[in-house]
Amino acid sequence: MPLSKKVLEDSVRLGSIRRIKTTLYIVQVVMLVALAFFLVFVIGDATVTPNLYLPLDQFIAVMVLLLLVVCVECSFFRMMEIRFARSSSARHLMAKNSITRSMLLALISAVVTVILMVQPILAVVEDASQRTITTSSSEDFTFWSRDPLALQRVSELRVSSTQTLGIYLVTDSVYQQYDGDLSDMFFMRLNRDDYELVDTLTIPVPILDHALVHVVVNDLSSPGASVTVDIVKDTSETITGIVSVLSLAFVVTNIAWIAYLIPIERKYSQGSIYK
Repeated sequence: MPLSKKVLEDSVRLGSIRRIKTTLYIVQVVMLVALAFFLVFVIGDATVTPNLYLPLDQFIAVMVLLLLVVCVECSFFRMMEIRFARSSSARHLMAKNSITRSMLLALISAVVTVILMVQPILAVVEDASQRTITTSSSEDFTFWSRDPLALQRVSELRVSSTQTLGIYLVTDSVYQQYDGDLSDMFFMRLNRDDYELVDTLTIPVPILDHALVHVVVNDLSSPGASVTVDIVKDTSETITGIVSVLSLAFVVTNIAWIAYLIPIERKYSQGSIYK
């Protein structure tokens, strides 16, 4: 009778732990959805029309942080489940499954951390998104300062030509307002210092929200001349900064959890029916 009572008490406790865990996860999912709406549509000024813009960089950072919290919570609840499990076999299986899952999470997190923190590897990803175009004063070449998901932004333009030209970066509102008037757009240009092209020129692009930018070619000194423009992009600072640090925290947390579970798994493996 005392043994049956102990088994019953442990079963009730395990059921309560799992109900609390499920309720907590549901609340956190609701919080994540609410935060997604707030960060993307309220703070991020997301738009669907006329141009799609859904800034996800800040949301990804918050999501990874919440997942890290959930990871720690999972460890806490698993500790309680192991404590109140009714047999050595159950304790061994719980510990073994948790070790396997943590090893997988640590491996995935390590890969993400290396990609985001090791500059040569990140540069390969950024180089794949770069593109080269040729334009002239007769063409209206434009680019968006950020991609539709705000995961990358245009950091600089590398311009080259065989002629000496003036290159002005202006926002769409300025371009529409002055409608091709080079003298007025000269004073409204974004590149205050780097605008005179002699063979090659690197133009840093200011940090802007999701803005349409026009590349205006002033060819009054060399009519009809064309320029080659390399568009260089950088990954969002939020992704390479906050997300990379949180990803590293995932690695450390899961390794620490594995180190804690290994003695427990070994302790109950001898009397376990699961091998």
